[in-house]
Amino acid sequence: MTASLICEDFPTLTGRQEPHHLSLFNGDISHGEKAIELSRRAGAKSMPWQKMSQHAILSTTPEGRWTHPDCCLIVPRQNGKSEILIQRCIYGLFKLGETIIYTAQRWKTARDAWKRMMQIVKSRAWLRNRVVRSTCSQGEGVIELATGESISFGTRSNDTGRGLTKVDLIIYDEAYNLTDGELSAMSFVQMAAENPQTIYASSAVNKDEHPNGAVLASVRKRGLAHDDGLYFMEYMAPEDMDREDEATWQYCNPSYGVIQTAEKILKIMKTLATEAGRKGFDVEALGRGDWPVDVEFETWSVISEQEWFAMGDAAPDLIGPIGLGMDRSLDRQWWSIAAAQRTTDGRIHVEVGYFRSGSNAQVVDFLLDVITAWDPCALVTDGKSPAAVLEPLLLDAEVELIKTTANQMVTACGGFYDDSVSAVLSHTEQPVMTNALENAVKRTLPRGDWAWNTQADAVIAPLVAATLARWALLTFGSRVSTQKAVDPAFDEPVDANSFDEFDALSAAF
Repeated sequence: MTASLICEDFPTLTGRQEPHHLSLFNGDISHGEKAIELSRRAGAKSMPWQKMSQHAILSTTPEGRWTHPDCCLIVPRQNGKSEILIQRCIYGLFKLGETIIYTAQRWKTARDAWKRMMQIVKSRAWLRNRVVRSTCSQGEGVIELATGESISFGTRSNDTGRGLTKVDLIIYDEAYNLTDGELSAMSFVQMAAENPQTIYASSAVNKDEHPNGAVLASVRKRGLAHDDGLYFMEYMAPEDMDREDEATWQYCNPSYGVIQTAEKILKIMKTLATEAGRKGFDVEALGRGDWPVDVEFETWSVISEQEWFAMGDAAPDLIGPIGLGMDRSLDRQWWSIAAAQRTTDGRIHVEVGYFRSGSNAQVVDFLLDVITAWDPCALVTDGKSPAAVLEPLLLDAEVELIKTTANQMVTACGGFYDDSVSAVLSHTEQPVMTNALENAVKRTLPRGDWAWNTQADAVIAPLVAATLARWALLTFGSRVSTQKAVDPAFDEPVDANSFDEFDALSAAF
């Protein structure tokens, strides 16, 4: 046993503690240390790999935000990943004052998680006395504190989260069967949260048994690419390791010797003796997922490439008021600000001037500079966009942020589409807009109307921002009366593939 595996609390532990795949970013692990200590005092011990995961999940930036707003844990079954989730929930509920939703594919899994958390809570009076309600029936488990914070356990559906206005932490346990509809149902419930976090936890996907494995596969793809803001760890045995060798079992099962043992692994192996069974063993016990292959999506499915590039104009002659639109990607990583202004030949020119990561304060500072320089007719964002969190900061600066309703957003999207196919728009062929339009699709609403949506992992915030800028100009442009031509002087990005360097608006000031 190596020194790194020696653990006083778990002397029989022989599983490899380091994951086969790991992607994490540096941050302050103080919350992680406190969460581990809180659970220890409540009688819940952690193995080294569980502690490392808690440190990463609860790591914070210098600004106090989560280093990893998204976390993904892929571990073979029966290793104790649920213990990581429960301890994270205890700390979030009792110390951080979070509102939490814990979802699973099966009610039994969600119910067992509720039972485990209540077992820990009941064991200590200093936890138990803060609980005013704890129920578990009819498919939902709830723990509510006297101070109003709560955690809800349940199975997922396309209606999960409907009616909720503020959720700080969402946990998708058994994420191997997470669907786009279930994900969409939860997408907007975290918008009011100041520091939201989402955790995906699962064993590997077997595409023969998990037809909805594409969502987790896409998150895993981000992890393997070391996507910024995502903590990703995966325990698995590479193909060149012998499936019948105990060293392989130790390599991919971090809790081997404590939860997983040779006897248990051998029993499973003998039971799963068919071809399908052997594949199941490799997936469940060794973490060798059979992941769905990336699907080729149809591109330019709403506005054609020919229609879009036919409206390109590198040097438009601009005149009159300016409308500003703003959006933010759903993962809260990318901000986009766009402007719209009329051309002297009667078209509407749209251009993205800000597409980058940034803190709320940085984006507000930038907006104030633009507003001071241009005095736009309106600044607009979608009422359901993560960008709406800037409203109180802008109000403090005496700037009105107009938030569209669902009907107004539908009108804005339809108007942008109509102007595009009628060739009355103008743009400078910016790569960020091209990429957004190429991957944009329609999200059909109950009445048959639609708004912009995306496929795969594409970010369409630049398109949404431009759509809102056009709507702002047409809706509020009559407020401004000016005969002076105003030229935003947007510049092209130096590197079309380097989003973080693309700051065309700031180049104008």
